[in-house]
Amino acid sequence: MRGGYGAIGLMLAGALMAAGAHGRANAATQASAVATASPQGDTWSSIAQLPDWSGVWVLADDSAQLATEDSFGTDGGRVPLTPKYMALRAAARAARAQENLSKCLPAGTPGILQHGVMHEYLFTPGRVTVMVEDSEIRRIYTDGRQHRPLNEMNASYLGDSIGHWDGNTLVVDTIGFPNGSLFQNYGLLATINSHLVERIFKNSDGQIEIDSVLTDPDIFAKPYIYTRKYSRSTIPMDEPGCSANNRDSGDSVDLTPPPEKE
Repeated sequence: MRGGYGAIGLMLAGALMAAGAHGRANAATQASAVATASPQGDTWSSIAQLPDWSGVWVLADDSAQLATEDSFGTDGGRVPLTPKYMALRAAARAARAQENLSKCLPAGTPGILQHGVMHEYLFTPGRVTVMVEDSEIRRIYTDGRQHRPLNEMNASYLGDSIGHWDGNTLVVDTIGFPNGSLFQNYGLLATINSHLVERIFKNSDGQIEIDSVLTDPDIFAKPYIYTRKYSRSTIPMDEPGCSANNRDSGDSVDLTPPPEKE
């Protein structure tokens, strides 16, 4: 498992997961049910029949506002957080988000598309690849495979994503997140029991729309259901940039050279 989330995130994840191991088998069982027996988009000829998602996409303004509000969990009607989770994350939220962003740690799934970075889709046999402006690459396998049991996975920020086509909609099931990865920009830290199901399609307005359902017994009192929309960008994706040899000190980045060894 990849690490790097610091003491605060680990304390939060540990407290949430103290009684959560029982949910792993259930999550894996539910997730595997989404995988289909027959692959779709598994040959170049079948890819030609898939919808056209070419171009570069960026989070629409109204969805960006919702993503920011939901990441703070201020609307309990939209984000049904458990009281236990709200209490535990109060002290950790700001510190975790600052550390994740300033140290250029991966945003993870679905946080990777919850802020203003561009992305595009690449269809190849048995896979849909989401290429993101900050150099993250999400692989969604459409070759008919199923999830391995959680205890056999190497947890990853982007999770283990398996998809199938339901007409012109790509249905994606993702599990296998590490404790402490970000669901959204400023908070909502995942646990190993987090489970995401997405329906991705192009709507009647020509936008890419992603309808999502997030479940995790340690975080949500009931399924967290939301929609994000993405508009076609008029400019190409730029190369990513991040401070080299970044040494984060909280709200600022210290670029002073380290002292020389005697």
